[in-house]
Amino acid sequence: MKLREIRKVKGLSVPALYRLSGVPVRTIEDIEKRGDCKVSTAKKLAAALEVTLDELCDFQGIKES
Repeated sequence: MKLREIRKVKGLSVPALYRLSGVPVRTIEDIEKRGDCKVSTAKKLAAALEVTLDELCDFQGIKES
């Protein structure tokens, strides 16, 4: 997930992204470290950052089963 990169390009701090998305600061920090999250959380973050899920998430290399 490219959360940190997009957040920084948009000039947002973690607390600012929390205020826009409603996703708790600790959750945002965990996602930036681990790189994974629930789809519902990713949708909230993408909406707050005004990007698509494709832009936020790295779907390259994922194979359909």
